[in-house]
Amino acid sequence: MNTLEITEETLAIFSKGATAGVTTATGIFGIDLSDMISLVPVPATFRDSLARTGPDMGADVAQWKVLININNQQPKPGVAFDAAGPLALLQELNVSAPYEPVAMGYTVTRDAIARAKGYADAKALAVYNSINQWKIGEDILAIGAQNFALARPGAPVLADSTTGGTIANSKATYVAVAARTGSGYYYCNGDGTGAGHGNSQGNSANLTTSTVGAGTHSVSASIASIVGAVAYDWFQSPDGVTWWYYTTTTIPSVTMTSTIVANQTPPSLTLPGLSTTVPTLNLAADNGSAGTGAGAEFNGLLATITGDYNSAAGGGAIVQHGSGTSSGAILQDAAGSQFTVSGGGITQLDSLNTAYYNSIYESPQVYMVSAQEANSLGKLILNSPGAVTYLTMDDPEGRSKVVAGGRVGSYVNRLTGKQVPIELHPHMPPGTLVARRDMVDFPNSNVNRVFEMRCLDDLYNYVYGSDRAHGGPREDGESRAVETFVNRAPVAQGLIQSIAPTP
Repeated sequence: MNTLEITEETLAIFSKGATAGVTTATGIFGIDLSDMISLVPVPATFRDSLARTGPDMGADVAQWKVLININNQQPKPGVAFDAAGPLALLQELNVSAPYEPVAMGYTVTRDAIARAKGYADAKALAVYNSINQWKIGEDILAIGAQNFALARPGAPVLADSTTGGTIANSKATYVAVAARTGSGYYYCNGDGTGAGHGNSQGNSANLTTSTVGAGTHSVSASIASIVGAVAYDWFQSPDGVTWWYYTTTTIPSVTMTSTIVANQTPPSLTLPGLSTTVPTLNLAADNGSAGTGAGAEFNGLLATITGDYNSAAGGGAIVQHGSGTSSGAILQDAAGSQFTVSGGGITQLDSLNTAYYNSIYESPQVYMVSAQEANSLGKLILNSPGAVTYLTMDDPEGRSKVVAGGRVGSYVNRLTGKQVPIELHPHMPPGTLVARRDMVDFPNSNVNRVFEMRCLDDLYNYVYGSDRAHGGPREDGESRAVETFVNRAPVAQGLIQSIAPTP
């Protein structure tokens, strides 16, 4: 062998082998180029269920007309002989849903494509990842997007306890709170500039802990639930001027057990999917709770249920609850309480079903829940002797193959006798349950489908041109659509908010 042909690398291996012998630690082994794998889940169950339609021409908004349910305002039809009957009342409103872009970008350099050649298609991976993240984002927006501001919370009601914490005696403690929407739960830009999502205008209160105790005080705070809010950001201050973020809850209360002097970390482990960005507080004005400006949004499922029809002349966009004409949706507040059992059933679901039937004489077709509520229902029903549970057994060997555990897959509406399936949705914020109906049976309703994604320009891959100012040879692009969410029958939907988990 010509030693000149022996490379420096080969000589290094020879040297290593000569001095240490050849073992598994020597490092002589092949390289197994395994397939590229992706460990990114793509949960998008709600958006996957929606029909995708498009208009015949371009527009700023999708529009339709609604005849409001005013059955309880109609005149009595009994009349005297030869007398004319009273005129049936009718209330019509115009409704609109703004089209907004939904996009997720990518970039891939020519050099990256070259280096991955023969192993993976770098460009395809970039595009595919962009599409997957776009689908996840669209699912979040389809459920939680909102383009009108949340109401300001009331001032927190504070209470001092001499136990349960480490707050000192005679300590002035200021507490503030602001509310978040469904998409704000997942996307928080922190500063409320509109580049993503902020929270509502905040409100505050303060107290001074008592002189009783041994520096083991805790301070609890609570407010009335804000319609449409799925989470609440809590802040603490020593003087009402400098505020630090304490935590986020999905119920309208919190207990502060310590004094803080810096922003805390958002509880993303206990509240799955919660944005890891630390939110800020604005006591003077709304802090960007609406998805507008650079972070513009249409109104998703929760917003179209909790919002009002605009009752101003001409109607139009959905507006904040209490500021327009009620859509008739059933809104119930658990006020931070857990599901409870009564009369063999779940009190909160029975109450929702009753209000639902009394409104439109129908039953929900499905309950949409997060993992928290699915767990809570399972624990409560399967652990409680007071709840009626029906188990089916088709195992011919019976007890010899008992299966442990269980899930509550549906709930019987005790008014109609219908079983209502319980659907698990990964982007339903914890603490919120939606009673959904996908079709309405009203005479002449003209509603062939209640929900849809209406697309001016459905999902496509757009490739930008490159320029030297932003780097070497590459391809920049994005997955993009211009669309809006349509809910033609909020009156046939219901919601329970501020549900505490069942331990």
